[in-house]
Amino acid sequence: MKKGNKYGIHRVIEPKGVLPQPANKIDNNMDEIWDNEILIDVQTLNIDSASFTQIEEQAKGDKAEIARIMLDIVATQGKHRNPVTGSGGMLLGTVEKIGDAIKDKIDLKVGDKIATLVSLSLTPLRIDKIKDIRPDID
Repeated sequence: MKKGNKYGIHRVIEPKGVLPQPANKIDNNMDEIWDNEILIDVQTLNIDSASFTQIEEQAKGDKAEIARIMLDIVATQGKHRNPVTGSGGMLLGTVEKIGDAIKDKIDLKVGDKIATLVSLSLTPLRIDKIKDIRPDID
């Protein structure tokens, strides 16, 4: 397992040397996690309201277009930071793996349900499939 930087800059692709949040692109390859990371199987993305409203307006309310825009954001940046609003959101999921450097230091185990309190604008994210868009709860 590779040793990760405590601020997450090991994931930054561009520009080098900045923190993940202001970075234009971060590494979202989840095939291998670093020793200080937690891999989460994401069930729900709660997109920030300002971000979702902007995307919904851009897509003219079309759910397929909302999904396409979100997939494009994540494919381009490796995270969900709306390029118009600069905002992200948070996620709900299940812990899948825990890095060696932190597994004995945190009260978390594989299989636990988790809600992140850090923004999707700095969290490495890969979306394999969008199952549903719920505009009624933006």
